Amino acid sequence: MTSWGLESLPEHRVSARQGYVVVDVETTGFSPARGDRICEIALVSLDTGGEIVDEWHSLVNPLRDTGPAHVHGITKQMVADAPVIEEVLDEVWSRIAGRVLVAHNASFDLRFLRDLPGSQWLTETLCTQKLAPEFIPHGKWTLSACCERAGIPLSDAHHALVDARAAAELLRFYLRRGVSWAEKLELAATRAPEWHPLGLPQRRALQR
Repeated sequence: MTSWGLESLPEHRVSARQGYVVVDVETTGFSPARGDRICEIALVSLDTGGEIVDEWHSLVNPLRDTGPAHVHGITKQMVADAPVIEEVLDEVWSRIAGRVLVAHNASFDLRFLRDLPGSQWLTETLCTQKLAPEFIPHGKWTLSACCERAGIPLSDAHHALVDARAAAELLRFYLRRGVSWAEKLELAATRAPEWHPLGLPQRRALQR
């Protein structure tokens, strides 16, 4: 992997929200193309140096059964009064626009996010799972296994905010090894369209 220093960027090109945002979604299944939907989402924002600056999460009504409740613990009753995903998208995209999106097994989360209105704000991404072999080799690559080898506590896995916090700590673990992704930070800050509300009715987050 190529490593870049955190060089300063031209001020007029840097997004006010430049940095990373770690996302985790819990879903009703594996494929939005087959009708699966998000039933919980969490985002943890970090600055360019890896310091956590903000977090947000919400249960989401998928307008169908919640799928494997034995895995994520989310029942139909828990999401009955939750907003549908379109009703929290202003919160979601305002935190993603201009930032590098990070997730563990990012292809899974991106599969669902790219299916939503406003996905043009997704630009640069990092996957903590794909990066793991360079930093914590010799083992499984699940989030729990990676966290265990990195010395990061993880309990109540498959709760979106818990997993997003754990993946954020995994990213911080990588950053402390002297690497950065300054090029991705700059591209995310300059390529993403300026964020603006989608114009959809919005509701407050509902938490577990």
